[in-house]
Amino acid sequence: MKIFALLVSILLILSLASQLESRLLLTNGKGFFCLWSTKRTCSKTSPRCIRVLTAAGTYSCKYYRSDCQYLLDSCKGKTVFGLIGTSVDVQTNCVTNGINLGETGTC
Repeated sequence: MKIFALLVSILLILSLASQLESRLLLTNGKGFFCLWSTKRTCSKTSPRCIRVLTAAGTYSCKYYRSDCQYLLDSCKGKTVFGLIGTSVDVQTNCVTNGINLGETGTC
C-alpha cells in the first residue's frame, strides 16, 4: 500500500511540474524559454542601436552595450525600445549623435 501511495504521489508531482513547465515555456514570448533562447543565441560583444519615433515626431535612440541586452529587453518587453524599436546602424545613429553606451538620446 505504501508503494502505491508513493507511486501516486510521484505521478501527481510530475503532472503538476509538467504543467508549470509548459506555462513557463509557452507564455507568448515572455516566459523562461524566450529568456533562455535569447541568452544562447545573442552576441555579447557587438553593440546595438535601437530607434523609436517619439510623439513629438523626432527619433530617439538607445545604445545597448551588446546584442544580448537588447534581445533580453525585447523579450521582456518592458521598455518602448524593446517593444517597438527598430535596429539601425550603430555608427550613423548612435556614435555620430554622441550617444554613449547604455544611454538614450536624439538621433
